[in-house]
Amino acid sequence: MENIVWLNTTEYTVSELGLFFTGAICWVLCYVFIVKDIYKYKYVGIPAGVVGANFAWEFLWAFVFHHDMGFLIQIGYYGWFILDCVIVFNMFRYGYKQVRPAIQKDFNSYFAFSIAAWFLVLYFFIQNGYDNPIGANSAYSIQLLISTTFVMLLLNIDKVRGKLNPFSNWMRMLGSLFCGIMCCIHWPENTWILSMIIVYMIIDIYFLVNMYKKLAKEKM
Repeated sequence: MENIVWLNTTEYTVSELGLFFTGAICWVLCYVFIVKDIYKYKYVGIPAGVVGANFAWEFLWAFVFHHDMGFLIQIGYYGWFILDCVIVFNMFRYGYKQVRPAIQKDFNSYFAFSIAAWFLVLYFFIQNGYDNPIGANSAYSIQLLISTTFVMLLLNIDKVRGKLNPFSNWMRMLGSLFCGIMCCIHWPENTWILSMIIVYMIIDIYFLVNMYKKLAKEKM
């Protein structure tokens, strides 16, 4: 245990690690509230189209590849994966509710394929050196997909309450923002990540505004 580097303060500043840790906690809270609502409402409040990508990314960065920020941050990656296992399990139970009736009977097959496909694509993306040391390049590609599919889900559901949790969506947006600020500080030359952050934030703000509009109408 004495050889474990809990926080890599050689490569990263304390403020950078603090920003990333804050973002990681926000994402944990996002998942916790999604899981809580699953068992309360029997509905998975995250788009099925992105869960496979999340699950594959978190497994690969928890157990196959490892970042260099220290073991304390790595524990956060394990936490994301464990919570995502619960989400994936329940997506096989309730995910069909997100799609139109004509394809509900085939939902689980499509969902299983998406998980396998994302594992394959992300593994070789990371293995071939296209990612950065903490997986941010692939993570923000998925983040853009998350934001886009949340808007699509919002447009396709008739009622927000019991399906989409405002707090969990604030946490996912802020979590990625804190981690993104850290990335922009540590890798200022990586303007690709900066562009992804700007785009996903615009989409998420649009999503939150329209989610609150729908919630307000439901109270009338």
